Amino acid sequence: MTTMQPEVGTASGGIAAPKTPFAATPREQAAALWMYPLAFLYIRMFDAPHGNALLAAFTLGFVALTEHLHRDAPRRKESWVWLGCVAALLASVVFERGRAWDGDEPLLFLHVFAVWWALSRSGALLEGESGRMLPLDALDGFVLFPLEGFFLRLRTVGSLLAGLRGERRGEAAERETVLWSLVMSAAALGLLSLSFRLLLAADSGFAALLDGLRCFEWRLDEELFLDAVLSLPVGAWLYGLLDGTLRKDKTALRRRASAVEEQMELLRGVPERVWLVLLALFCALYALFFAVQGRYLFGAFTRTLPEGFIVSEYARQGFFELCGVMAVNFALLWLVLRSSKTEVREQRAARALCLVLLAESLLLSVVALSKLALYIDCFGFTPKRLQSTWLVCVLAFGCGCCAWSLTRGGRTLRAWMIFGAVTLAGLCLY
Repeated sequence: MTTMQPEVGTASGGIAAPKTPFAATPREQAAALWMYPLAFLYIRMFDAPHGNALLAAFTLGFVALTEHLHRDAPRRKESWVWLGCVAALLASVVFERGRAWDGDEPLLFLHVFAVWWALSRSGALLEGESGRMLPLDALDGFVLFPLEGFFLRLRTVGSLLAGLRGERRGEAAERETVLWSLVMSAAALGLLSLSFRLLLAADSGFAALLDGLRCFEWRLDEELFLDAVLSLPVGAWLYGLLDGTLRKDKTALRRRASAVEEQMELLRGVPERVWLVLLALFCALYALFFAVQGRYLFGAFTRTLPEGFIVSEYARQGFFELCGVMAVNFALLWLVLRSSKTEVREQRAARALCLVLLAESLLLSVVALSKLALYIDCFGFTPKRLQSTWLVCVLAFGCGCCAWSLTRGGRTLRAWMIFGAVTLAGLCLY
């Protein structure tokens, strides 16, 4: 006859120690309790008349709670940049700025910057700072960390209650019994009042008989109740993000980043001559485009329009297509840098072609800006045109960052991200 044995782990080949029960620090327990009203504020801000004030209160509470949980974590200088962006976006929404946008884009940007700041402040970015792991860091911050820690708040509050029950004895236990009796009695009386209200609505004769007792009728505020229910998953998501980053082994995150880098190195299998031919084709295509369409493209500089065009048509046509071409070039450069069998910086010809491609991309950005300048000169300034100018400037700055990395070495993606974030935050204050 076989007997049931306790389940133990054998990850190292031997008998592992029993699984450690869940434990939460007093700091985590306090944060878990504060997250309930904070999440309720978040839900209420979408419907309440003073939603902007509630948004400000929620954002300040979110920042304070993050600082409270991670006050022992070393602070990266970069985190101040993201916190500044959060402050700028909050001011934009609260004071109803952001005229460069049609809708709620500043509120969306505020969410993005807040999550990124939390990742930076907690040290949970894969490389410890923003950079090449941007897609994976975004996946962690917006999906994996919150979902993995979705039930952390429930477990934390459970550990708090279990600790209180274990510590209280004698008179303390009696007081707890009285407290719980009062809470449950209040809940039961609330249900009694609700039942009373439903019976009054169900039968007019019964309602007439007990009309004098309507003062005891309890009316449920359905909107507040629904907001309270919706705040539960929101609070679980937020606490999962904050406490999940706190509990993450930062050394394991760095190892994960190194493992990703090692896997990316497996892409290096394309011979130098293949990329030389392909890069030469791209460069030749753009050179032909500039030669054939030079008069059309550079007409904005000389204020001479191609035949058959009016100013508005000329200024608008092709603007976003030129920006799209620049985006295609960035994708091409990423493929070249990642898949070339030999490091591009060590290949004189390949590096030269990459720099030519970046120069042509920069020229495309100058052409796009000239179209915008002509449009503004003829028809005046509008916030939408400011938004388009920002986009072109970010793309042009990206060309400069890539050229610097190719010629001087080093990582420039973080500088590009910070430039885009800071200028976007400033744009939203307009």
